Amino acid sequence: MTPGKELLYFLTTLIVFIALLTWWENDEPVVTAPVALHDQKVDSSSLKPQPAASVSPDTLVKANSSTQDSGSFVKRIPLVFSQTDSLHLSGLQAKLTHLSKSSLPLRIVYFGDSQIENDRITGALRKELQAVFGGRGPGFIALDSYYSTNHQLIIETSDSWEVKTFQDPDFESKSILFKHSILTKDQGWFRIRRIKRLSPKPDYSLMKLYYTANDSCHIEVRDGKKLIYEGVLAPHRKVSTLDFRFNQTPEDIRVDFDVKDSLSVTGLSLESETGVLVDNVALRGLSYPEFLKSDQQVLQEMFDQVDVGMFVLHFGVNLVPYQSKDYRHFKTHFQQQLSFLKAIRPEVPILLVGVSDMAQRQADHFQSYGTIPKIKKVQQELALENHTAFWDLQAVMGGTGAMVKWVQAQPALGRKDYVHFSREGARLIGNELAQLILNELSREKDTISHDESLAAYR
Repeated sequence: MTPGKELLYFLTTLIVFIALLTWWENDEPVVTAPVALHDQKVDSSSLKPQPAASVSPDTLVKANSSTQDSGSFVKRIPLVFSQTDSLHLSGLQAKLTHLSKSSLPLRIVYFGDSQIENDRITGALRKELQAVFGGRGPGFIALDSYYSTNHQLIIETSDSWEVKTFQDPDFESKSILFKHSILTKDQGWFRIRRIKRLSPKPDYSLMKLYYTANDSCHIEVRDGKKLIYEGVLAPHRKVSTLDFRFNQTPEDIRVDFDVKDSLSVTGLSLESETGVLVDNVALRGLSYPEFLKSDQQVLQEMFDQVDVGMFVLHFGVNLVPYQSKDYRHFKTHFQQQLSFLKAIRPEVPILLVGVSDMAQRQADHFQSYGTIPKIKKVQQELALENHTAFWDLQAVMGGTGAMVKWVQAQPALGRKDYVHFSREGARLIGNELAQLILNELSREKDTISHDESLAAYR
């Protein structure tokens, strides 16, 4: 090979390598800026697009790169509880204390907007909590195309499934995931594969299929090419489960259905039989989970079959671009969702995560939205009035102007839309939240031990 050809070969190889590296770093879907509020979510009469904010020199941050350690961007902001709330996270602590005696894993169900898409924040939170309390698997997943680097797996489905989501007109949720899949008088399948290029580690050992069926349904399950189960699902109008246990995480599972009438899969859970699970329920574009526009009977039936240790509600960025005098309608609707959760699971603590910092361009600068303090105030009021915990995420980031710094950090902790966290930024937030929860649980454990000692003394 001549020197010229050697140089050409080297340059071609280098270009291909850079392209592959770029693809690897951006394997998650591009997250767009938050969509406008849906009319049915918040009364649009109280909202209007936010005008350009006046530029104040003391609040502007010019573009300059940062070489700070990424951990220094996170401020230790404790969870806030109402002064009249003596329980705090005692309900979660009590369940964790008896975890080894439970027949079900304990779940933290994390509802959020696009900030938690692709298992951001929840992936890190899950990893930290499972390292302490045990447990494996991503938990609940809607039956749809799915790709997870955190758990080294990919889910594929046949085209015969009709996927219903909260973004569909006249949608009524038949699942706590706000997405369900229907197979009507047809054959269909789904497949779960490990991503071999990621050298997958041991993960879930239990696959649970949550479903309703109008008529009997033939089902076959294969591990690779080996048939490991063949049977008939009986008709069930109430949510039922079909469980498959494995000695080790399967490399390639395929489930085939032959349906006589409608089969609705309300959820798939990949989990372990013990420990802690963190379920990611990402609801892009919403400002709260719309429980009241769901089939509440189905939601109740699903919740009855799992053990929930805590609910997390993480919303807000979709409100930020809109001004309101007091966000009264938002507060009213959010209160309704809180009331629903408290009614069906009164013993389960709730954590309300405040809106994160978010910036918009002003001439040649980026500046935090002026609406954030009002929204955060309403969120904290909701939390304290309902005896739920509150976490000020904007303060955790560093306060007003923080998102600009997070975007400019090396590596970047925020995406260039100045709204969403990068994968690394989300990891930091998830780790910080895990540490705060563990700290609070430690205090709760000390309190429980003290109370038990007093009871024994008496």
